[in-house]
Amino acid sequence: MPDFVDLGRTVNLNARIAVTGTAMVETEVEDGSKAEISAGRIREQLELLIRDHAFRSSKRSVAFLRYVVEQTLNGSADQIKERTIGVEVFEREPSYDTNLDHVVRTAATELRKRLAIYYGEDKHRSELRIALTPGSYIPRFTLPTFAPTSVAEPGIAEPAAHSHPIHPANDLDPEIDRERLAGPAKTERGRSRYLWAYVAGAFLLIVGVAGYGWFRHETAQELFWKPVLETPGSVLLAVGDVPNGPPLTSAGEGDFPTPILATATSTTVPFADAVTIARVVGALEAQGKRVNIRRESASTFSDLREGPVVLIGAFNNEWSLRLTHPLRYSLALDAEKHVVYIKDVKNPSSRDWSWRTDQSTSHHIGVGSPVFKDYALISRIRNSETGHVVVVIGGLYTYGTQAAGEFLTDPQLIQAISRVVKADSVHQNLQIVLETTVTDETPGPPKVVAVSVE
Repeated sequence: MPDFVDLGRTVNLNARIAVTGTAMVETEVEDGSKAEISAGRIREQLELLIRDHAFRSSKRSVAFLRYVVEQTLNGSADQIKERTIGVEVFEREPSYDTNLDHVVRTAATELRKRLAIYYGEDKHRSELRIALTPGSYIPRFTLPTFAPTSVAEPGIAEPAAHSHPIHPANDLDPEIDRERLAGPAKTERGRSRYLWAYVAGAFLLIVGVAGYGWFRHETAQELFWKPVLETPGSVLLAVGDVPNGPPLTSAGEGDFPTPILATATSTTVPFADAVTIARVVGALEAQGKRVNIRRESASTFSDLREGPVVLIGAFNNEWSLRLTHPLRYSLALDAEKHVVYIKDVKNPSSRDWSWRTDQSTSHHIGVGSPVFKDYALISRIRNSETGHVVVVIGGLYTYGTQAAGEFLTDPQLIQAISRVVKADSVHQNLQIVLETTVTDETPGPPKVVAVSVE
């Protein structure tokens, strides 16, 4: 799947960062010019970052960022390599296999996203920016610039209003003039008949339109997708990466930390995700919406701010995990019981909607094989951070994702939530929990087990 090019404003990625010998660091400004700032200011910005809520929940992101910044300020940027970080930050053996252990790559992806979230907030946009240089783990320091407010181009005048000429009396049509002079009463009666005809026609049109609106209610499928379809611009569809083993417990704070999933370095996507992509893209394009498809790991917080977003995948899509975390239903991990599950904040101890991470599906194939259940979480979120609607489609396992995609694109299946989804709920957060019975590696028709509108 080809990556799409971000056409937004970019900065010079070839800029070199070098300590000048007087505790000053040569850096760049967003407009491409060069400037010098002190190492002390960079360290002050580092402390602001690691104290922010975007970093407090991840000790490894803090350790990663602090290490690469300090190495750069100490003049050792050329020593910042994947193996070096694995050994010195994550305590791996010097001979560990980087092809099998992706701890550094996974941590770098997480760090980039946390930096994007931090600088995506308005209150941080005037601060010194720290980012990882694309294609490496070396930090880049950038001073922000502010573009002037756009104004109308000079010399372009507003179009003049059209006027209708008033003709003098002697320019009137002779026949009309003779009729008016010969029989004023007849002319007035004719005008009255035309006027009443127009009024009657307009009345019938209004009644017809209103009657159509009264008797023709929007379907559940139309109401679900309405916020996406009504938002101008294209839709970003971000697809989760291929998982590399079950999720792990994050080092974050709180009773329910966000799970972390190791991903494989692959350009492919799981089959169930591919089926869901095809269904969703087809449904949106049938309504005239253009869809841009990107890998989740290549999607930044800035991308999410540009328009409506559809996230495919649950534990293999970090944006899905992060954006559903504060909602009533979210994706969670119970490491002691070896299960991933959909957590209900109103019943946090329940594990009714769960999937064992240590079970094998190989013995569930063939005639007479036992059936088992998978679950999916669909969330339509009015995200305050991005300012746009985000739709999350993900199962605990791949079968749930496939069932969720079928549910959202089948007008008959989605009618199951018609009693809950009303016209006045299109601007609210909506979550749907689905259950599907899997037989011979094929998910059955999805069944709604819970709905939340907030």
